[in-house]
Amino acid sequence: MKQIEQNVSIQETKQESYVVQKLTDTLFLLLKKYHLKQISISALCDIAGIGRASFYRNFTSKEDILKKYDKKLIEGWGKEFENDQNATMEMLIPSLLIHYQKHKEFYLMLYQEQLTNIVLETILYACKLQEKNNNIEAYATSFVAYGIFGIVNEWISRGMEETPEQLFSLIAQNKN
Repeated sequence: MKQIEQNVSIQETKQESYVVQKLTDTLFLLLKKYHLKQISISALCDIAGIGRASFYRNFTSKEDILKKYDKKLIEGWGKEFENDQNATMEMLIPSLLIHYQKHKEFYLMLYQEQLTNIVLETILYACKLQEKNNNIEAYATSFVAYGIFGIVNEWISRGMEETPEQLFSLIAQNKN
């Protein structure tokens, strides 16, 4: 009986993964032509070939698709950074800026849709602000997280013209 349950679970996970990927890809495709507010969940599901019930099993809204995608991106960056034997704390911000540059199209789209709050939520999530035990830790983490967001948000709003290295250099020059 356990073997059957395990196979069903694996199959359900693959199906959920397919549904999530298909809805995400379809939403990104539609966002190249339309604003998020112009895309109905019904149209998204129809074009993706996914039922509405499957949509709501995986997401609460169209914005939720974008939030989960951004969370997946930042978790991937975090794992890469943590697994890099040569990474140091001094490399954290430059590495993060390179991450944003690598996914420039996505982050510019969030800005155009006025959804940079998703970037902030993801930065706060990555900093584990909600897990801080005392006020001092929470305030210090908040200061860093909102500082990073301020820089990244401004960079995105200006079209991410500078390379991550140029931007970090500008930040480093102005901290003195």
